[in-house]
Amino acid sequence: MEKFKIVVGTTTREKNAQGQYNLMTDNKINTNIKVYKTADGKLYRVETEMYSRRKQALQDIDKIKKLGIKDAFIIRE
Repeated sequence: MEKFKIVVGTTTREKNAQGQYNLMTDNKINTNIKVYKTADGKLYRVETEMYSRRKQALQDIDKIKKLGIKDAFIIRE
């Protein structure tokens, strides 16, 4: 069964990732921050919880874009 999640943003700045995380959780969108180590330092990816239905992800991505985060996108896992 396919699962979906929304990538809200990716940044090298922890403060920016925390700001996006706070915006999402303040608007009742369950979100987490994944940290990846790279040769150039850390990369922070803000993403939502898993959705079992694409329709649910589409509803939340509409909310996210209305909050001003236009680069958010849905991925399949």
